[in-house]
Amino acid sequence: MMAQHGLIGLFPQWYVPNFGSGYIVALYASIHMLLSHISVGSSFLVAYFYTKAYKNNDEQLFRYVKQYLLRFLIYPYIIGSVTGPGIWFSTTVSAPRGISSLIHNFVWVWGAEEIFFISEVMLIYILYYNYERIARRTFMHWTWGFAFLSWGTMLLIVGILSFMLTPGQRDTWAQTGNMLYGFWTTNYFPHVFMRTSFMFALAALLGLVVAVYIKNPKLKQEVVRELSLIGMGGIFFGGVFLYWYLRTIPARSELILTQVIPQPFLLTIGFAVLGLTLFFAAYFIWPKLNQSRALLVALFIGVLVLAIFPSERAREWMRKPYVAGEFMYVNQVIARDVPGRGMKSELPLLAEEGMLKAHPFVPESVKTITPDNALEAGRAMAMIACANCHSLDERGPRPLVLKMQGVNNPEIMLQFLERRLGGDMTQGQAPYMPILAATEAEKRALANYLVELNRQFLEKKVKNTPLPYPLLQERSSQHQERSSR
Repeated sequence: MMAQHGLIGLFPQWYVPNFGSGYIVALYASIHMLLSHISVGSSFLVAYFYTKAYKNNDEQLFRYVKQYLLRFLIYPYIIGSVTGPGIWFSTTVSAPRGISSLIHNFVWVWGAEEIFFISEVMLIYILYYNYERIARRTFMHWTWGFAFLSWGTMLLIVGILSFMLTPGQRDTWAQTGNMLYGFWTTNYFPHVFMRTSFMFALAALLGLVVAVYIKNPKLKQEVVRELSLIGMGGIFFGGVFLYWYLRTIPARSELILTQVIPQPFLLTIGFAVLGLTLFFAAYFIWPKLNQSRALLVALFIGVLVLAIFPSERAREWMRKPYVAGEFMYVNQVIARDVPGRGMKSELPLLAEEGMLKAHPFVPESVKTITPDNALEAGRAMAMIACANCHSLDERGPRPLVLKMQGVNNPEIMLQFLERRLGGDMTQGQAPYMPILAATEAEKRALANYLVELNRQFLEKKVKNTPLPYPLLQERSSQHQERSSR
């Protein structure tokens, strides 16, 4: 076995049958994004409405703000505090080396974000449980301080998220390792403004839920119209900054957005945004419609399912073939030298020694490929090289068997792998897929396994389908003989 420094990390592969690890991460991230954006946006709306109540000495509006604070505390902070660790857990087990690199590169940013967040949690409890005890002028100042503190967490996190797509000054960052060269990316500001805009739309939706409780018809009408206007404004400016954001993404991300991401994802996002805009417009024109909490909760669920989940999944897709900083592939292989961080490309090592020998959790029985274990070795190759994005099951996300359905010749499959994943764009390398750095034997084992997947799939579809090529016929006969013994 190769030396310790030659291992691809020290983590096992996390594979979720029929669903995929990426969808688990996107599910947690979507729920957390909904709650976190409500949190940041609501902090500003609480400060705004409290300031308005203070200036007008409006007791009923003060009561509305307290009700808003209660929901604000329960949903984003109590429920959101569960989804936050869920994101850390799911991302750590699905991309452990990627998360490790982000932590090491942005340790001070993470530290500052944690200080901001802990301060937020302390302040939200102080504000709610001392609502009647703190002098109103002082309380008003505290709400604005809380709002900007909450926004500060977004400013920090967005820098890391933007780095995951592409570092600001990639070559300078790679040479120096200075986190600031990676943090300030070309899409940082459009990304910040886009999220800031959409957070107001989500916070306005929560505000409408709370506004159902307002008894005074005149105040209710005023609040509902203000919130609807804020919601429409958030969506409008969010769309403007989204356009700016898309103008700053790398060329490969543009290709993924237009050619790879399923169109239903983009259509559902557009449908949800349009529907939410019309909803706010209707409430602005007819504020008396704001009577049903159930309708508003259903709308939250619709936004989560139709807009946030597909947008989070699309954002992850747009990073391909990398998981972080254009230096680490989604399959956890370091793809380029980063001298400033003491990292070297592992592609030459893997091409020489092989992925199976380099991975610490591959069974010893398949580290050396033989005719007897070729299919098992091919499955191990598919698991560590492909399963982060593709499902080995036909019902999972982007299943390998449906991507190459009908290919029943291992030589053709091998040629496809070498061209599609060979690293040469002129020969057909997909810009959104990692280079397959492996030995010739490993590539052949993977090709044979993929053909075997196709055979099994066809046998399920059509009974009594003959085996498609002699090598597998031979192995199948041997397997049946061993089974009969």
